[in-house]
Amino acid sequence: MIGPAVRIAAGIVVWSLLCRDAHAHALAQRYDLPLPLGFFLVAAGAAVAVSFVILALFWRQDVGRWDRDEGPSNKGAVPGALVACCRTIGVSAVTLIVSAGLFGNQNTFKNIAPVSVWVIWWVGFSFLCAFVGNAWGLINPWVAFFDVGERLTRPWSKELSLRLPYPRWLGAWPACALLLLFAWLELVAPGRDVPRNVAIAIAIYSIMTWAGFFAFGRELWLSRGEVFSVTFDLFGRFAPLQFTCNGRWHWSLRPLAAGLLTRATLAPSMTAFTLLMLGTVTVDGFMETPLWAAAVESLIGSPGTGVDQKAYMLFQSALLVAGPLLLAALYLTAVALMARITGSRVSVLAGLFVLSLVPIAIAYHLAHYFSLLAIAGQFIIPLVSDPFGYGWDLFGTTLYRIDIGLVDARFLWYFSVSAIVIGHIIAVWVGHVTAYSVFRDASAARRSQYPMLVLMIGYTMLSLWILAQPIIEPTVR
Repeated sequence: MIGPAVRIAAGIVVWSLLCRDAHAHALAQRYDLPLPLGFFLVAAGAAVAVSFVILALFWRQDVGRWDRDEGPSNKGAVPGALVACCRTIGVSAVTLIVSAGLFGNQNTFKNIAPVSVWVIWWVGFSFLCAFVGNAWGLINPWVAFFDVGERLTRPWSKELSLRLPYPRWLGAWPACALLLLFAWLELVAPGRDVPRNVAIAIAIYSIMTWAGFFAFGRELWLSRGEVFSVTFDLFGRFAPLQFTCNGRWHWSLRPLAAGLLTRATLAPSMTAFTLLMLGTVTVDGFMETPLWAAAVESLIGSPGTGVDQKAYMLFQSALLVAGPLLLAALYLTAVALMARITGSRVSVLAGLFVLSLVPIAIAYHLAHYFSLLAIAGQFIIPLVSDPFGYGWDLFGTTLYRIDIGLVDARFLWYFSVSAIVIGHIIAVWVGHVTAYSVFRDASAARRSQYPMLVLMIGYTMLSLWILAQPIIEPTVR
């Protein structure tokens, strides 16, 4: 048993982790860097530059090398019993979360809904999709419920869908809009950690998803409007394990990040979705920096003098829109320079090379949210025994106490540096292999990547600076 003071400290730390109003992923202590922060930033940028030089000098393989079948030992069928088990888990989990949110204790720490959605699922499952394989198609509870509805209505209708014509121009823009809305709910919306609000949001999204299935067909809406299927599919392209379904589920193994190598140009809406995915998590990190706090204080006042909450929400919302737009502008500028160097079309190159940003998004996601999963994720242990907050102890885990020392600032800093640098190096590799496949000439491929290299070096240094703000000890002047 830990003392009351430690329990209070743990509550304060995890409350800040869950609520994210300020310094959302900060730890209880900071780390005093052995060298000035600028040294780390320059070294990280240099590591990315050196990786580019090495690839330019020695790498000559293109995308086709990664498309070849690696043999029967690296693929197989997913047992039907396992698929049924995954679907049962998905349906049971969403049912429990919605029920607990609607009818359980409304204290954030005594209800399983908030930590399940914001930490275990959004953070933890994203890591699973990126580093193991995208199992969302196996688990997706909305698909499972819809399948049951189709079976029940089969005597009267062949399928539970109108199969309306889907406007080609619409593409994945519905998923883009829903991702922006989800980010707003996560970062800006008041009461986002209130269990009932979480349950209501899930219920509304469920109705929207089933409406999309009913109107346009399940498979089409999954690839255009079901935002989490689109997100986890992008993350899953990085993973070594791939799941596919053609009437029956199959698995296959591939080299890490090989799923990002493709000759197919992404549609403009999917290019926008990828940029939005990276931009929103960057905005989340920027909201924890002193620069953001100073901007807020200068425009709407300091917390001590009473901040106008509506003005603050408007300020956050503006940043949430402006951040991804700025990233898109920088990316398109780099692509425009690439097109000028190679004589290619900007629209084609933008859709080809945007997947090279996915390793960066995954690396930033890992570095930014790891402490949240490691510390706040522990709340799931006592809550599985008492999901409604009624005082139950179903599995004997309600007395578990959160270990706030599981991750310290020193470990988190070096973990973040490693994740960001490795992620950007893999991004440089993806861009280089794609360029070699597109231009077929080593010199043209190398020159085409100069603008992207500058963008990636700059983003490496910027992302590390953002991640450093809640971790390192501020310099005393």
